[in-house]
Amino acid sequence: MKEEKGKTAFSRIMSNTTVIVIGKVLNAICSFIFIPWTVQTIGLNGFGQLLLITSYLILISDITHLHSWQPLVHYGTLSLKEKKYKKFNQILTFCMRADALSGLTGMIVGLIGISLFSHLMKWPDSIQKLAEFCNLTIMIMNRGWPVGVLRLLNRFKIATTIELIGTLTRTAGTFIGYELQFSLYYFVWLWCFTQFILFIIYNFVAFFLVHQSVKQPFPWKELFFPTIKIPGIWKLTVGTSINEILQAFFKQISTLLIGAWMGASDAAIFRVASQITNAMAKPASMLIPALYPEFIRFRDNKDQEGLRHTLSRIYITIAVFSVLVLTVSLGLGSYILDYMLHHRYPQGGLLISILAMSSLIDIAVVPLEPLLTVMDKVYSVLWGKAIAILIYMPVLFGLTYRFGVWGAAEASVLSSAIMFIWCSVSSVRVMACFGLFFPKK
Repeated sequence: MKEEKGKTAFSRIMSNTTVIVIGKVLNAICSFIFIPWTVQTIGLNGFGQLLLITSYLILISDITHLHSWQPLVHYGTLSLKEKKYKKFNQILTFCMRADALSGLTGMIVGLIGISLFSHLMKWPDSIQKLAEFCNLTIMIMNRGWPVGVLRLLNRFKIATTIELIGTLTRTAGTFIGYELQFSLYYFVWLWCFTQFILFIIYNFVAFFLVHQSVKQPFPWKELFFPTIKIPGIWKLTVGTSINEILQAFFKQISTLLIGAWMGASDAAIFRVASQITNAMAKPASMLIPALYPEFIRFRDNKDQEGLRHTLSRIYITIAVFSVLVLTVSLGLGSYILDYMLHHRYPQGGLLISILAMSSLIDIAVVPLEPLLTVMDKVYSVLWGKAIAILIYMPVLFGLTYRFGVWGAAEASVLSSAIMFIWCSVSSVRVMACFGLFFPKK
């Protein structure tokens, strides 16, 4: 496993996070190009319909896919380090099976959901048929095990490069559609094609890296006929997956509700405003992939002092970054929203500021979730999100129905605050038990 000597855990975290952030910045720059092109080509309403279809596919993918990269990193780190390649292959093939099973499940659930709820979401028949065909894409949208391999092997630069290739593919395709004035159908197909490109590249690169690291033939028999059961792996996989499902539900349901109640144009406004604030907060959230491997090392080595020192430095970094995010959102949010949509939205800056508050609270939660997961408290995070969603859903329905995009933005602040309070209390208990507040001399 690739690990730079002489680097502290914090420097490795920041180095890997910087690589991810650079990729996200480049992707954001591309989105500043292809989103306006798309809006100018198919109009704000057509762009809203595109977002409704893709939001639905992403939602179904996220709520049905098992996030296999986490058990691969959680269980595979030690096996690979100790060169127990047979055990590592057993963990790897488990993650592959989980991805395939969840992809098939997602496609079936997606088709059922379209047939049952498309009229409730007020989709035209043409959009419903298009969504049914594109629903096949869900089978290849889960890239859990190859992402896990890249994170386990500390190949964050490769993962960033692959994501950038996908974004450049979409940008180039959007330019063609813009120049030739293609219809909504073309831009939906382009989004699906981008998912296919990402799936092919991720899997090819991950297979190559595994072969390079293990230097053994791939155990195809183990993939189809597993020989052993790995204690605790299903519990971790299901727990972390449900956690991500609830998170995905938070992200996508608001767009679909606004589309049903207010129309596709308002859904586009809210979605793009959310993307702007999420993009500004993205660098902090990108700490998570880099945090997991380091927290696992601290846990395995029982390094209390190292974990405490790293956490304090991370929170100082997040505090400084939060001030920057709030300043940019208050000063430039309205102008960015108008540029992205090519449409003047009254009080857009205020909408951006409300959503920025939610993003800032989410930033504060960033180090807490991986800490709780690594310390085998993933179900504490799960309970927190379950409670948050029980409170959030009626508030979201009521405020969105009454105030539209403004109500949805205010509801997102509430859900973020609930999650922060829950994770903070749980983390304080875990850190006290681990000796982080009063380390033993």
